[in-house]
Amino acid sequence: MNATPDHPELDRLSADLAGLLGRIGLDPSGGRPTRRDRLDIRFAASAARHPGRVAVRDALAGATYLELEWLADDIARRLSGRAGPGSAVAVRAGRSCMTAGAVVGVLRAGAAVLPLEPGHSAGLQEFLMRDGGAEIVLSDCGLLRGEIPVVKTGGFVIAVRPPVAVRREVAPGTAFMALPAGGDPGRAVAVRAVSHADVLAWVDSCVPMLGAGLDDVWTHLHPLGLDLGMREMWGPLLSGGRAVVVDGDTARDARALVRLLAREGVTVVTQLPSGFARLNAAARGSGLPALRHVLLSDGPVDGAVLAAWRAAGIAPQALTWDVTGSPTVL
Repeated sequence: MNATPDHPELDRLSADLAGLLGRIGLDPSGGRPTRRDRLDIRFAASAARHPGRVAVRDALAGATYLELEWLADDIARRLSGRAGPGSAVAVRAGRSCMTAGAVVGVLRAGAAVLPLEPGHSAGLQEFLMRDGGAEIVLSDCGLLRGEIPVVKTGGFVIAVRPPVAVRREVAPGTAFMALPAGGDPGRAVAVRAVSHADVLAWVDSCVPMLGAGLDDVWTHLHPLGLDLGMREMWGPLLSGGRAVVVDGDTARDARALVRLLAREGVTVVTQLPSGFARLNAAARGSGLPALRHVLLSDGPVDGAVLAAWRAAGIAPQALTWDVTGSPTVL
């Protein structure tokens, strides 16, 4: 299924993409695009540079940058006239290599993304959609009662919801309607707006500091509705790297996560301090020589755990960072 760089159609499509990007003010061959204000535009530049590279892998398959770009274009086209600036589209997606393409497609249509976790209760999902004012749902894992399918694209269904009583106007420049920082994703809490500029500010400050690029492999472990999940998606995809989607069973099993990190040659992993403590204990006696960076966020880091990690020599080359605010080496 995956395209490879030696396919002639990739050269043709890459040239088409490059021409399109040039017409909208981007330089696909340069170090950075000249317009840097939107995630979907930045992703299009990455896809033009690296069409045949695998962008995301999950437990079953992988997707190239070009395959995600194709899906994004198709979704944006099918959302035309249904969703756009000032609106939010709920994205209910499993841990799939194609989720990033669905997200880019919604953003390219001009709408904001309201991420939903399929495992959450219908009541919580309904609350979040009402709070975010989402009247369109993009789902690859089923629909809730009252959601009416209108069209299929790839493995996703676009469905309409009953109109909300009071429509929430989404501010210009909003990329995500996300859970509050530090919020419990299992509780009904009001969503907050996260702008394209907010996410890009983190990417543009952190990625160069890490020296992250084409050879880096990042884990995508956390829900997209949390800041950590957004960073895990956009860090690799906007720097030409690869994201590895961590399935739910592996995410809950620290030993399985260690095996995945070793098998995939992961170079950048993001952890909450509690998750890092479990990873540290599970990795004793193992080696993760490819790991270059451990990004810790959203809580104080236990100095004893950090000392034990270093003493065990699990990842001798890895730097540990606190990325809760401005990234700092621990």
